[in-house]
Amino acid sequence: MTYCPLYANLKTKEGQACILTYCPLYANLRAMARKPRIEFPGAFYHVIARGNRRQVIFHDTADRHTYLERLEHYRQRYHLTVHAYVLMANHVHLLLETREVPLAKFMQALQFTYTRYYNRRYATSGHLFQGRYQAIVCDRDAYLVELVRYVHLNPGRLKRPVDPWRYPWSSHRAYLGEAGPVKVETAVVLGQFGNHVGRARHAYRRFMADGAGRGHEAQYYATVDQRLLGDEVFIEAVDQKTGRGREIERARRPVVFARLIRAVAQQQGVEASGFLGPGRQRAGVGARAMLVFLGREWSQVRTKELGRQLHRDPSIISRLYWWYVANRDLKAEAKLAKVLER
Repeated sequence: MTYCPLYANLKTKEGQACILTYCPLYANLRAMARKPRIEFPGAFYHVIARGNRRQVIFHDTADRHTYLERLEHYRQRYHLTVHAYVLMANHVHLLLETREVPLAKFMQALQFTYTRYYNRRYATSGHLFQGRYQAIVCDRDAYLVELVRYVHLNPGRLKRPVDPWRYPWSSHRAYLGEAGPVKVETAVVLGQFGNHVGRARHAYRRFMADGAGRGHEAQYYATVDQRLLGDEVFIEAVDQKTGRGREIERARRPVVFARLIRAVAQQQGVEASGFLGPGRQRAGVGARAMLVFLGREWSQVRTKELGRQLHRDPSIISRLYWWYVANRDLKAEAKLAKVLER
């Protein structure tokens, strides 16, 4: 079942959606919202691939070995560089650097063949991975060392933490000189800690220990245009390599959400307090949908947090978002941008 903006006028109250098995408009809207991958030889990516609906994708040692065998096979076949990896129960982090073969081809082969193995082993069918893996193009010089630590410390951030030093399903041990199922490029990172391998590994251990105990680090997801992690100089360099020009939107300072609430309320002629109440009055649904959309896009507030602040279930927030995508008021947005000095 899915929500269809075409039939929003058939709802008797906010939050009730028509029941459809397939909606071409909805599918097209989602496709339109997805920006194309940024790919060029030498690109450095932080890839996050999650199980569909966050389902478990690795049940035992055999599953993990099979995935790593696939990773190594396609690393060799497509000549990618693996800087780090970690396999969690329901998702994977990979730090990859491409050459001539684009990332999409590598990931398609890796995920397809592992999904085929998984479905055969567990007598299931359909998608195993969430439809669109996240691939952030990162400034390698600025973020590689920090991202390697972030990836390797992932097991320690679980609700029931696992010792990252003993966790067998990451590339951490490769940095200590141990052989593993995947060839990991460690020289670039270790070279940041010293010219002598032994001393560099000792410094790497201290660096890892310094990061232990940290929780989720949002700065590694604070992307520009949802696809890039780096400063303006890096963005310009990517622009030149890809030839995309204006397709990459420059970062803007997020609008404080409280300011956005007041501005939208004033423009739409509704009470700001009405956005924050738990009621489901039909009046103001369009204004609330605009607030949800701009809250995501201009204030960078996540769906869950929007739901908390607006006293709505996250699924309702998502429906409001897509309704507004289908009914955008660009003139009103332009006026708001002037008021908010965007």
